[in-house]
Amino acid sequence: MKSVVLCYNLKETKKGRQVAMIFGFLGYKIRHVEKEEYLWPIGKLAGMEKVERETEVYDGEGFEEEMLVIQAASEDMLDKALFLMRKEKLQVPLKAVVTASNQEWTSIALHDEILKEHQFMTKQNGTERK
Repeated sequence: MKSVVLCYNLKETKKGRQVAMIFGFLGYKIRHVEKEEYLWPIGKLAGMEKVERETEVYDGEGFEEEMLVIQAASEDMLDKALFLMRKEKLQVPLKAVVTASNQEWTSIALHDEILKEHQFMTKQNGTERK
């Protein structure tokens, strides 16, 4: 399995360049997901050949939040990427890892789920921004 990072709403931004430097340094393939691809399965976007569901073109509003979806070849690769992000103070609050459960999900469905989780966790930790 190859290491891939799916980037949302980071194309041609300073933060996007920082993400590309960190993940590229570690050997990840960087893929900027276009809005039109938001209905494609996450696994297909990450290059997983076993995901065969048909792809549709998305023509909705999408979402504005930055998001990373990471498929790491090993847990060590994932740990290194997250460590370097913390070291460089590079924050992308919405992050997920490709799993057997979510590889068939669309970007929209995954975004909505991790956004809910993020909002719940920030509220629980008392770090909700006003």
